Amino acid sequence: MAPARRITPLIAAALVAIGVFTAGCATSTGPRATGPALPPAAVPTTLAPMPRPAIGEIPVVDSTDDKTMPVDAYLFTTEQRGQVDTARGTLVAQCIKRFGLTYTLQPESGGAPRTQATHRYNVADPSNGYRPAEPAPARPSPTPMPPDMVNVLTGARPGSSPSSATYHGIPIPKGGCLGEADARLTAQGGSIADSPLATSINFDLYRQSMTDDRLTTVFRKWSDCMRTKGFSYPTPNDAGNDPRWKTGGATPSPQEVAAATADSTCRQQTNVIGTWFTVESAYETEAIQAHQQELAKVRQGIAAVVKNADVVNSGGTL
Repeated sequence: MAPARRITPLIAAALVAIGVFTAGCATSTGPRATGPALPPAAVPTTLAPMPRPAIGEIPVVDSTDDKTMPVDAYLFTTEQRGQVDTARGTLVAQCIKRFGLTYTLQPESGGAPRTQATHRYNVADPSNGYRPAEPAPARPSPTPMPPDMVNVLTGARPGSSPSSATYHGIPIPKGGCLGEADARLTAQGGSIADSPLATSINFDLYRQSMTDDRLTTVFRKWSDCMRTKGFSYPTPNDAGNDPRWKTGGATPSPQEVAAATADSTCRQQTNVIGTWFTVESAYETEAIQAHQQELAKVRQGIAAVVKNADVVNSGGTL
């Protein structure tokens, strides 16, 4: 997973301008039908495989939307991320103003999952197929900025143009106004982005859990249940990732709704959700215990960054 969960409109525009990505590229993530909060393809695999953990009795669970994953304690919450994004935008706007430039803060839209457990294993809304429970908030395509604005904002100019250390005689801070904002928010430790270690626990162990024999046994029962309803998929993720559901616009087809409805029923009948939540939580707990010292620092860093963000958002200075 890319360490930052989202890219704000301000940063997106700057990255377009310096060629990091093109305008209109999807960079934000909202609620999803199943799985962790960001596409697994975006996540580097850095965590060594964990040994098969012991688990206790597996509860019957229909949804984990009211639960949290063990790793949630080491990732920014949705509320914390909003606090930090707001403070970051305020600091950037203050910095840009020193150069006689202006930037109007664009507040972030909602739509992020409450916790990493939200819709992680269950179909969000079978009547809407495999679509998210809520549509991802619409964001305007970022517009490329003038080179001088990019230089002040990021400390770099678009393309191969040489960067300038000053703008109208005023020194540009290291990393531009973005770098200055981040340095202030992390002055007492921590990072603006989610910890790579916590991110790996979140995604790598989701993938590893799917190979656990206790879960693959339940997947086979789920697959047998689906077959009785006219659908043939090895695992629940195969059903949700059927390429037929990726076409046809925003409205799911009757076949997609039928598949999602059967899927949801079979997950409940075979306790896929309870088993998956129990197994993956056990893997995460083992990984957290194995990395206690690093993750304690991560937690302290999140608290430090959020504390600084609160100061800024309350009108204070850092």
